[in-house]
Amino acid sequence: MSMFRQIISFRPIRWLAALTWSILLSILLLQPEADPVISLGLPTGPQTLAREAFFTALHMMAFALTCALWYWTWQGHLAFGASLTLGIVFAFVLGAATEYLQSFAPDRYPSLLDFIANLFGAILAARLIWQQRIGQMESDVRQPRNL
Repeated sequence: MSMFRQIISFRPIRWLAALTWSILLSILLLQPEADPVISLGLPTGPQTLAREAFFTALHMMAFALTCALWYWTWQGHLAFGASLTLGIVFAFVLGAATEYLQSFAPDRYPSLLDFIANLFGAILAARLIWQQRIGQMESDVRQPRNL
């Protein structure tokens, strides 16, 4: 096994990656737009259709990654279906919590569109993980085993 595989297979590394990403994402979603703690250089200004589409895509990607990281974290502890379900649930809860908490953040507001994008991103990641798992299972069935 390669050194990289050994490192990423180490369970505390998985937990650290998922927790770090979740905290970073929460900070990014709850910080004020006018005076951000972490500036990403994202476009500011009036809410145009192009700007909203861009931010919706970012939400989808961020919560797809959230789902995938939490699935990966639980994968070593639980069965496939339970790990994937927990990945979706954690992304859903984080998305709902950050959208709600935005109502208390300066110059931020909760958005149903953002919440739907968060959920869609998590479901998309879960679907891709499921597809990959099914593909692996079909490949294993087709290949004869050497005994």
